[in-house]
Order: sequence, then C-alpha cells, then structure tokens
Amino acid sequence: MTIFRDRSHAGKILAEQIPFKFDVVAVIPRGGVLVGVEIAEKHKKPVYVVGVRKIPIPWEPEAGFGAVAEDGSIYLNEEMLPHLNLPEDVITKLAEEVRKEVERSVKLYRLKEIDLKDKDVLLIDDGFATGYTAIAGIMMLRKKGARKVYAVAPCAPFDTILLLRRYADDVFVPNVQKFGPFAVANYYQDFRDLKDEEVLNALKDVDC
Repeated sequence: MTIFRDRSHAGKILAEQIPFKFDVVAVIPRGGVLVGVEIAEKHKKPVYVVGVRKIPIPWEPEAGFGAVAEDGSIYLNEEMLPHLNLPEDVITKLAEEVRKEVERSVKLYRLKEIDLKDKDVLLIDDGFATGYTAIAGIMMLRKKGARKVYAVAPCAPFDTILLLRRYADDVFVPNVQKFGPFAVANYYQDFRDLKDEEVLNALKDVDC
C-alpha cells in the first residue's frame, strides 16, 4: 500500500506507470484534476474536464450513493439504496443540487473544448470508492464519441474495480484494497478539500 503525499504526488507516480496508449486525459473535479494534470504533462496530452459528481449521503457527505453527469443523467447504486431508506423526493432533490454544481464546475473548469470523437481517453480521479462517479464519467465520455475509455486512479477497493470493468475498456489502479472499509483519504497524507483557485491554477499550468 502506497501512501501519497498529496494528489500531485499520486499523479507523478501514476504517470510513470500508465500501461495504456491514450490521446486525452479526462479529469473528474476536483481531486482528479491535480492527479490528471501530472499525467497529462508527463505524456504531453491535453486535459478535458468531465462534468460528473457524486450524490452524497446526507448524513455522511464524504460517501455517495450515485452520481450525476453534465447531461443530467443519473446513476444510482441500486444495491445501496435499500439500506439508506431515502424517499424518492429526497433523492430527486439531492440529484438536482448536484446537477447544478456539475453545471457550475463545467463552466468554471472546462477552459477549452476538445473533440473526443474516436479518441482513446484516460478517465482520472484521485480514487474510486463506490465507482459510480467514474461510471457516470465513462458513460459521458462515450456519449461524446470516445473510442476507448480507461478508468485510472491511485486507489480503489477490489469490488469497485470489478464493477468498473463492466463499463470501461480497462481499469488501472496500483493500490487495490481487497478487504475492510475503504476511504480514499486513507491513501493520502494531505487529502484536504480543494478550492476553485487551486483547481484552476493546476489546469492553467498544463502546457499541452
């Protein structure tokens, strides 16, 4: 198990290990941006910000029970839902709040549009937990014409990797947790929340 100093450190390490050929680095805001820009700079590839975000569990916002994509598509963890006992109107309200944040982040972070048609794309996050944000990202990239989509992150539980293999062309995660409760934060010394300015500065610094 590798403990990374921060997201940029994780990106630098991943950049040396990527086993795929690719044309574009697609990043999931916010944490995935700092990981992905390191990979993009190393491989001289452009960065594309994907408009997806998890739907948080109200009493445990660090965890999610689904995700929303920029086109309004909603992906729910149907296995988790019965245990949450959330009324349908609450789920709808939470999803709408997330959709608005996705819209905001796309307008703010997507500094340029990239034609993804027939491109091989890496989808990067700072870690895959349940995997539903990544699923939303994979499906969004396919709708935009990506030829292949590879899901890549520094860490994830084994079950999530199996899930993502049903949606992505392949999955690469160097730190796979096979047992026990999983938290992305456990793989980082510094896993603080990122501010808009930090994300924008990282995106502006990419010279690709």
